[in-house]
Amino acid sequence: MRIEHDGLGELMVPDEAYYGSVAERHRVAFDVGPFTLDDYPIYIKAVALIKIACARANLEIGSLDPEKAKVIEQAAWEVAEGKFAGNFQCNIFRGSGTPLNATVNEVIAHRANELLTGDKTKGGVHPNTHVNMAQSSNDVIPSAKDLVIYWELAKVIESANRCVKALREKAHEFKDVLKLGRTGIQDAVPITLGQELEGYAHGIDRMRERLITEQARWNHSCLGGTAVGTGMGCMPGFRAVIHKHLSDVLGRPMEAEGDLVDGMMAIDGLIIAHAHILALSTQMWKLARDIRMIASGERTGLREITLPERDDDEPDYTELMISTTNRVSANNTAVVLGVQSGWLNLGSASGIPIRSIIASADMLSSAIDLFVEKVVKGIKANAEHCKELAEKSASLSTVISAIFGYEIGTKVAHYAIDHDLTCKQAALELKVLPEDVIEDLFDIHNLVEYDRMEALFHKYASYRKV
Repeated sequence: MRIEHDGLGELMVPDEAYYGSVAERHRVAFDVGPFTLDDYPIYIKAVALIKIACARANLEIGSLDPEKAKVIEQAAWEVAEGKFAGNFQCNIFRGSGTPLNATVNEVIAHRANELLTGDKTKGGVHPNTHVNMAQSSNDVIPSAKDLVIYWELAKVIESANRCVKALREKAHEFKDVLKLGRTGIQDAVPITLGQELEGYAHGIDRMRERLITEQARWNHSCLGGTAVGTGMGCMPGFRAVIHKHLSDVLGRPMEAEGDLVDGMMAIDGLIIAHAHILALSTQMWKLARDIRMIASGERTGLREITLPERDDDEPDYTELMISTTNRVSANNTAVVLGVQSGWLNLGSASGIPIRSIIASADMLSSAIDLFVEKVVKGIKANAEHCKELAEKSASLSTVISAIFGYEIGTKVAHYAIDHDLTCKQAALELKVLPEDVIEDLFDIHNLVEYDRMEALFHKYASYRKV
């Protein structure tokens, strides 16, 4: 064990630890659950990259010694790469981010000293004086959240893109598979399985495009604002150069929040970002649920499609998708409640919102990828059965209603139901039209494409009685 010193006095810390007394105090005082900062390496990475940019900025303005700046950057890169996993043991629910910022500062400082002297405790690099120079947890953590959300949205976008691609490939494969459409779970009019799958693909693609638009907004930081946005304690010239260095470290343009005070208090961004994830999640929920329904069987279900066989130890991947989306919905509540924890000049005072966003994005992207590989790509259509169900539906009488009016169409539908006939057979027995016209009108291929349906109306305009 070694003795660490801070403003509260001395504290014993394990010799092998790179964290210090502040991290240890947080760890001991808030041991309230299983989730620690170590469970969220992407969050740690974001703070470490910010430390690199800050070290470069402080070096440029002459506030940080070149040798210290060099080892701080080297140590921060190692933290970002995950070399010091296990040193971030504070509970994720502790506060808005001070434990994370403090722990990263301590790990970087101890590693920097080790790089200089071979000893964590010697070398003169201090967690606050040097690593946290011109910064506060209140500007570092909101900035880190911007980075994390940008990366997390990228995961979801990539998975959504793979899902759209797979659905469109299946839509093309099943473009000629005629089936019955259903509004709710009631019989509707015919559609092709390809049209249905393309509809799902289009909806998910729309969500993907919205996520791309949302992701592009996460290119701001509060750095230079320090505690409340006024920049008190920020070295002269730091604000002018920090975002240039942050952009260089990240490899993408970053800029300051339009108002740093607002940037630190803002809670809307977290809600909106998760809302886009939730929207995609809900769309995936509908897709998984609907696929599960039309695949129901084997003997008494709809059986319109067959899903890939699973090994005995494999889960039901449609159920897994649905369960994941339920968790995302719960996380949405956590985000909203979490951002309400901030008071006055602080936005969220809780780790719950960022943890929930990370959890939602990670779970949803993984679940989508599994669902695509294990379900969507292996769907098979029971084409003959689908066509048979479509032909039995009384909803086909709609075409008669359009020609003869609602009363005649209803008469055909009731006759079909009462005599256990198809609408085509009912129309033939009722002789509402010549036989060749009925054959043409009840060709389901003509009923699923608007252009062909419109051509029929023109062809048989003289029969219209409405």
